[in-house]
Amino acid sequence: MFSLRPFQEDDFEAFHAIVSDYEVVKMLGSWPFPADPAFTRMRMNTPEARAGQVLVIEVDGKLAGSIGAMTGGIGYMLGRAYWGRGVATWAVRTVVCQMFESLDVDEVTASAWQDNPASARVLEKCGFSPSGEGADMCKARAENLKYSDFRLNRADWARLQPLRLQTDRLIIEPFLGNEAGALSMLMNDPDIAKMMATIPYPFTEVDARKWLAERPFSHEIGDEKGFGAKVSLRDGTLIGFVGIGGAPVNTAYAFGRAHWGRGYATEAMQVFLAHCQRMFALSEVTAGAMFDNPASQAVLEKLGFKKVGEKQHKASGREAADTLWLYALKC
Repeated sequence: MFSLRPFQEDDFEAFHAIVSDYEVVKMLGSWPFPADPAFTRMRMNTPEARAGQVLVIEVDGKLAGSIGAMTGGIGYMLGRAYWGRGVATWAVRTVVCQMFESLDVDEVTASAWQDNPASARVLEKCGFSPSGEGADMCKARAENLKYSDFRLNRADWARLQPLRLQTDRLIIEPFLGNEAGALSMLMNDPDIAKMMATIPYPFTEVDARKWLAERPFSHEIGDEKGFGAKVSLRDGTLIGFVGIGGAPVNTAYAFGRAHWGRGYATEAMQVFLAHCQRMFALSEVTAGAMFDNPASQAVLEKLGFKKVGEKQHKASGREAADTLWLYALKC
């Protein structure tokens, strides 16, 4: 089992043993060789380490290395006994997710000596791309070495993330593309079409297949980009969908008539919007509800949306344009 935690005073022996291995420290920049106990203790007790920006990597309860995330950059070391076991990839992926989800960063950077292809592979598996190169002093080797820089921006990171959200009653995940029959049965309703821009009535299985083909999951938003996801009960029953995209960022949702009035829309949208805010560092999300759709208006208000205006809008199931109430949520 892999885990991360802050440094503790009794970590010294295990940590010092790792940095006493030349094969480890020759891949680092500022660590001396032979190892200096005072330097090791200092690095375990830096302000960054005390603040939790440098963490211990544990494997099955044993100290395996460390990983740090500071000023948008990431670096790690791993004891030789743990090489080739996926530990570094797991640790980098975990810390990068923490950085993008909890910090106001748009990019994470890293670097590796050019004679360290294993570290370059770890970064590339986590989504990083080469961004340049340079040279610097490796203290353990006492020579200048060439290094490669890597970077991962928020949009590329978000694109790589899986989507599977759960609540007590619901699962939100991408459509697989084979749900046309169930989606047609669920959404083939004139009262749904009256409220939606993309669901006509009748909504046949052919329509549903086309609807799904036009909305493959990509975890991208902005301009013409967006994505939808299916909402199912915990037993797998499809009950609706949620979606987000565009610029400004807009969200929408729809649920089958048999599932109205049970709080599913509010429950699904709470976790979905929280997920999207973490993924994309959103400052505002917009939405709309037709003037004669008090149920959707109530959902948006429960979610914290405020009415900001109205406009004329032609829903798929209406013969003419009607009033659409406009809402905004400050994230």
